[in-house]
Amino acid sequence: MIGRPLRWTQRLKIALLHRVSLPFHWLFNRFPNAEVGHARAEITTLACRHAPLAGRRAVQITDLHLDRYHSRHDSLLDTIAGLKPDWIFVTGDLLTVSDGLPHLFRFLAGLRDLAPVYLTLGNHDHYSGIPVDRFSEWADRHKVHLLINQAMFVQTEDGELGIVGLDDPSLHRADLRCIPPPAPDRFTVLLAHAPNVLDHLDDHHGVDLVLCGHSHGGQWQVPFLRPFWLPYGCNGRTQGHHDRNGHRLYINRGIGWSLLPIRWSCPPEILVIDWS
Repeated sequence: MIGRPLRWTQRLKIALLHRVSLPFHWLFNRFPNAEVGHARAEITTLACRHAPLAGRRAVQITDLHLDRYHSRHDSLLDTIAGLKPDWIFVTGDLLTVSDGLPHLFRFLAGLRDLAPVYLTLGNHDHYSGIPVDRFSEWADRHKVHLLINQAMFVQTEDGELGIVGLDDPSLHRADLRCIPPPAPDRFTVLLAHAPNVLDHLDDHHGVDLVLCGHSHGGQWQVPFLRPFWLPYGCNGRTQGHHDRNGHRLYINRGIGWSLLPIRWSCPPEILVIDWS
């Protein structure tokens, strides 16, 4: 696992923050009209050069926090369908409370009808109280690929796409030993919930692109001011592009919310990865 285990004080603080947020999620998920700033997702395009995957497309979404299915989730499915992805990546914080499991997999099944789906877990998924085995069981039942410190390989006509899914780095559950060595004609995407994974990647890790979420982009953005609060595991990174040790990271703002159903100057985001 990456880094040293969290100190008990850190674990207690994170667990208490999650507990404090639960009444807000229970209340506001029953009143979807209370959501502000979630009506339309902004689409960001990321270009990657890798000839064997030229013409292929993937979509990444993250931080669903999908505890109750709303009409905006149908709109998201329509938007993603229009993007015509070959693969869909979902990088954690799938839900907040255990009651959200059927609502979450209703949405994931809709994604699966569009393209193969690969997902990882985030900190809120672990705090939901749902055992990892149950997540895996539901994923198998709905034919989506849940990767928990695992790698999968997708063969194309000219090459190979490697997809590595790490367990949540912010809880120090990620095991980098599952990252495969580089191979000719392979492009490797690393899916991990929290951006602090970038600080643990070294030169020998054969990763071409890292996709994360976790930050919500700050969720509330006020001009000329830094975000009021970022969760543990962001290491000061809020959104967008970051590079370290030759590794390329993109932090997606996500499509859900935490604590309050408000996004201020920080719209939901869908990331499109196009290869050429």
